[in-house]
Amino acid sequence: MKRFAGRILALMLSLSAVAAQASGQDKPATPAEQYKALRDEYDKASSSGTPLSDAERLKFIGRAYKHRYALAAKFLELAEKYPDDPIALDALTQAVWQVNGTPWPVELVGEDAARGRAFELIQRDHIRSDKLGPLCQRVSYGFCKEYETFLNSVLAKNPHRNVQAMACLSLAQFLNNRLQRVDLCLEQPELAKEFAGLYGKAYLAELQQQDRDKAVKEIENLLEQARQKYGDERLPGGETVAGRAKMQLFEIRDLRIGNNAPDIEGEDQDGKRFKLSDYRGKVVLLDFWSYV
Repeated sequence: MKRFAGRILALMLSLSAVAAQASGQDKPATPAEQYKALRDEYDKASSSGTPLSDAERLKFIGRAYKHRYALAAKFLELAEKYPDDPIALDALTQAVWQVNGTPWPVELVGEDAARGRAFELIQRDHIRSDKLGPLCQRVSYGFCKEYETFLNSVLAKNPHRNVQAMACLSLAQFLNNRLQRVDLCLEQPELAKEFAGLYGKAYLAELQQQDRDKAVKEIENLLEQARQKYGDERLPGGETVAGRAKMQLFEIRDLRIGNNAPDIEGEDQDGKRFKLSDYRGKVVLLDFWSYV
């Protein structure tokens, strides 16, 4: 009888262990684990894995954008579900990480439905974070209105000097890049149509009516502010903010279409010294190249 009772007890303990193990396997993934799974899926969408023809590449671009926009909604959902978890800002950052500066037809790439809400939450809950520098730099290459609002908010409210520096420089870059695209839209109606589809007709129309000289002055003021106030801060590649701002000011002030090109000196293929100004009034092609 004792031997039988012992076997029953052993069986019960075994079943209990199996149940406990099964319970552990069914345990919900942590926010960090959910983020990692989404991030892995996002990264896989970056590569086709095989060489593509031009037609195939265009189709792949469309699929990749739409897939990432769908994942952006999931990143946003994760951040809204766990707003107090450290992973929330990472999820929101990833939700807006895809910056579409190319005017792909909206029918090809789809709409970025998560962007507006994600930036709203970043500005509401994380605007003072010391982790916003890379996102500031990232969005400087884009076009949409939320980027300008975000960068202005970071510059005004973030307490970290290095983040302020990145926001200031990035805002100048964003405005300059956007101004150049608006100029192209005025020249190319088909391009304007694509930008309007991606970012809104009213937004593009407003930009096309802006005072261009005033817009250029704002960009120059931001670059001067970056150079004077944050000049010693370092960018990710090691360059100083002052160095980058100075270079961009030179491009705006001296290399703008319609301006006289700065004079340069050199040697021609026969070793004869010359100046660019020697050819003033003539059509000149400058071909810059390097062995690197």
